Amino acid sequence: MECILLISILLSSLMIIFKCLRTSLTFSILWLSYYSCFQIAGQFLYFQWDTLLLETGFLTIFVAPMRIIYIKKKQKEDYLYQDRITLWLVRWLAFRLLFASGIVKLTAGDRTWWALTATTYHYQSQCIPTPLAYYAHHVPVWLHKLSTALVYMLMSGTGILFFSPFRIHRLIAFNLQIFLQILIALTGNYNFFNLLTLVLCLGLIDDQFLGYSQWETIDNEQKSKKSFSCLCTLFRRLIHLIILITYIYLTIRWFDIHWNAKQKIISTKITFTHDQLDLFLRRFLPVCLFIAWCSLIFTIGRSVFTAICRPKKVYGKIFHSLVTMAYGILAMSLFFVSMVPFTVIERKTGNALPHELQSWYNKFQDYHIFNAYGLFRSMTGIDGRPELIIEGAMSTKNPKWKEYEFFYKPGSLSAAPPFVAPHQPRIDWQMWFAALSHYQHEPWLAFFLYRLLTNQPEVLRLIQTNPFPTTPPKQIRVLLYHYNFTTPPSKDYWKRELTNNEWFPTISLESQWFMSYIEQQNMIQITKPLPTSILLDVLRSISNFMNGTMFTWFPVIIALVLVILRRILCTKPHVPVLMKKDNGGYQPVPLKDKTN
Repeated sequence: MECILLISILLSSLMIIFKCLRTSLTFSILWLSYYSCFQIAGQFLYFQWDTLLLETGFLTIFVAPMRIIYIKKKQKEDYLYQDRITLWLVRWLAFRLLFASGIVKLTAGDRTWWALTATTYHYQSQCIPTPLAYYAHHVPVWLHKLSTALVYMLMSGTGILFFSPFRIHRLIAFNLQIFLQILIALTGNYNFFNLLTLVLCLGLIDDQFLGYSQWETIDNEQKSKKSFSCLCTLFRRLIHLIILITYIYLTIRWFDIHWNAKQKIISTKITFTHDQLDLFLRRFLPVCLFIAWCSLIFTIGRSVFTAICRPKKVYGKIFHSLVTMAYGILAMSLFFVSMVPFTVIERKTGNALPHELQSWYNKFQDYHIFNAYGLFRSMTGIDGRPELIIEGAMSTKNPKWKEYEFFYKPGSLSAAPPFVAPHQPRIDWQMWFAALSHYQHEPWLAFFLYRLLTNQPEVLRLIQTNPFPTTPPKQIRVLLYHYNFTTPPSKDYWKRELTNNEWFPTISLESQWFMSYIEQQNMIQITKPLPTSILLDVLRSISNFMNGTMFTWFPVIIALVLVILRRILCTKPHVPVLMKKDNGGYQPVPLKDKTN
């Protein structure tokens, strides 16, 4: 598994540096690598963002150019006629992710989400808070309620704009999602999830927005001079105004946003019931699917038309149109099957889908190329975030307990919450989930404690402080605390309260029940060192000088530095080319003829 990861990291870094490697083949290798790790790692890689990365990685296989088909080394801006189709699939995935992430918080029926008070617990109860989460936790309750209502509208309310035929609507939706994801990333460590969501939202923008379009056309100049008629411009602006007014009106109506003069605050509350929400979804979800379907058909038709008109030669028209139509059929197939996991948020709509779609979804379910999404359906930590503290002692009689401290999860009361993303410390995350569960449902933790009893070096590297560096402890226990943020200006960030019982009973290597449990789980395996393991030991010794965050950023920074140096040293000055439309294609025109 480690060899696969190292090879994938190297390949990804090379893809950043060399454009020629960004092909369907290399993305296929990366997808297979991550899928293999996903299968091996089990619950340590079984998060929604892991399945999201698998589905996104699968789509990149089709978004990337197939160099086997497009053999020519130089094409105008590497333009592929199916690009609009494949990027539409990315946009569809972004819509499913964001729309469902907002809706499931209400469909799950959690009282804090319905009372708009979930964020009064969320900032301190999330897995690994950031320093800004400490201050966000202490904002007034009315601001928590208002922000929660706006999050609903930003996530689910703006999603339908993803398929608007008007470019300005998609750009507005993109900027709103950028704003939301940045706020989430600043107040919570969700590894690569926010970055991946932003990448998916790139399907909403175009080269013109990025300032990347280098091809200028005479036709566009002429169109810009003629512009639209006053009536057409007025009609477009009227549509924009109607959508804006509708959005503001529904936000105020659904969440009763008004100024409370008595308390001098902005009051917010949900005005609809659970039954009304179910009825709304039952009617609105088919409309969303229909709008998305119309958008896809229009995108495919436009791409096929371009593939027929733009090439100059007949065989080029035939070849590119056939390839584009093949991508269109693929996109329609993926769209239909993805409706199955998407409609789990409203069962009656899902049950109305053809049974053939469900059977196709079941065939590919194990590959996680179609997934249902929706984070934080219910809020935890209402009475304080549950936190496991592992303690060890050197004697069994009158033991003096000492705490193990992890790198990122809360432990020490004075330790400030860290910034970790895009790194995900998997062991710290699993400790958070374990605190919400029972130790019998977390067999990995028993093995982890066994390795602490033996001072296993590889395991000790996963924690920040080992209170027994020379001699392993005689016994270990796990206590369950409830942690809460302190109130500023306290010198500590956390305060905690011990619950009544031990979360995991006190154990030692002489505990027969514990050793029997370890043996039954087949966790102790003695293997002979292989030549590859020796090489991995060398690589591990090098990586030990970096923490997880540094190790995550290191290959990316090195690759970006090499890209910048390559641009500075090797790039020739770019000369803009003026293009003139001619018989469905574009012909270069000398710059001196521009005024003709």
